[in-house]
Amino acid sequence: MAFLEDQSPSSPLSLTECLQLWRGFYVALYMHDSKNALSVQKLIAELAGTLRIVDGKDHDSQAASGSDKPGDHPWLDVWVTAFWETVSREWVSIDQWRMNKVLLLVRLVVRELFSLALGWAADATSESRTLQSLVASQLEILESWPLSPRERKVPDGLRLHVLDVWVDELAGQLRAAENAIDEAEQSDSAGDGAAAKKAVLLDTAKAFMTPVEKLTKEALSKGVKVRAKEAVQLAEEKLSR
Repeated sequence: MAFLEDQSPSSPLSLTECLQLWRGFYVALYMHDSKNALSVQKLIAELAGTLRIVDGKDHDSQAASGSDKPGDHPWLDVWVTAFWETVSREWVSIDQWRMNKVLLLVRLVVRELFSLALGWAADATSESRTLQSLVASQLEILESWPLSPRERKVPDGLRLHVLDVWVDELAGQLRAAENAIDEAEQSDSAGDGAAAKKAVLLDTAKAFMTPVEKLTKEALSKGVKVRAKEAVQLAEEKLSR
């Protein structure tokens, strides 16, 4: 973690470098003493928290350069891509004693991604090109890796697990972001501002259902199609207004 934090924001890591780091993190988790549940959970939370570190690098780089042009988030995009590529590669070799650790890591990475995305949305407007670019880049990564309909490098077991946690994590982070807006607006009479922010939040949350909806039509596996349809139905209940 310290290595990541010490990197200059102006010098993003390459995909190869990120893959090497995630391989090391994965091995550290794989070999970690599974009997110490609290220690395992702490390590997994720290690994998922690296998304927030690299997102901060993107923000620092933009602030230093004065750039706010859409597409300027190379740290997060490459880091998330490397994570999904690493988990996809290692999935078939995970034994039954360590699978729960990897399942939790995937869940917490999904949670952290939604937390970041909805955090961007809470600070943006519906017309924000930066928000649209950030969301679009993450959707492209998701559609290329864990929620890709046809990419054979991605095991169906990973797809199914991501679909299992997708809506619960998305709805949970949406509620947390909305509650934060409510708390910030309690002493402010500008209720329209809160409503507008919540509308952007909801639109952003719904955008993250796009790759799931594609799976219902394009997935090669019938099981994945069924699970994707179940996720869409659940989202209609949990993300409705």
